[in-house]
Amino acid sequence: MTMNVPRLLVSALALSACYTYQPLPSPEPKVGSRVSVQLSDNGSRELWSQVGPNILHVEGNVLGVDSAVLNLSVRQVENQRGIQSSWNGERVAVPRRLVAGIQQRRLSPGGTGLLGGIAALSMYALYRVLGGSGLFEGSPGSGNPSPQK
Repeated sequence: MTMNVPRLLVSALALSACYTYQPLPSPEPKVGSRVSVQLSDNGSRELWSQVGPNILHVEGNVLGVDSAVLNLSVRQVENQRGIQSSWNGERVAVPRRLVAGIQQRRLSPGGTGLLGGIAALSMYALYRVLGGSGLFEGSPGSGNPSPQK
């Protein structure tokens, strides 16, 4: 098995994608976008039965938006102590009057490039170190090149 360096570099960039939450580019989040909704104190109290006690942030994909409600497919919630809990896309309707703020998840080109570059360079260095040992050539596990015919 030979190592495909360009594929390795693309994989490193894909696996090291960094995301940040930033203010919405428009007043309304778009259906399908991933958002983090910060609940007001009243929101945390009123949504206790749906999302749990003392929840500060509800993160998920926007299923629908109108002037009164944000419908989310919830991926994660975070309580006021910063403890996060993963969800499996359960649907939650968040009344707008209970929302203190909304931010949208976006790809961070700088962070992705930096982390991806470090990952790619590390993988390439490992390849160079191990490349001459036969680990990336020949039959799997033999450490010897395949015989030429």
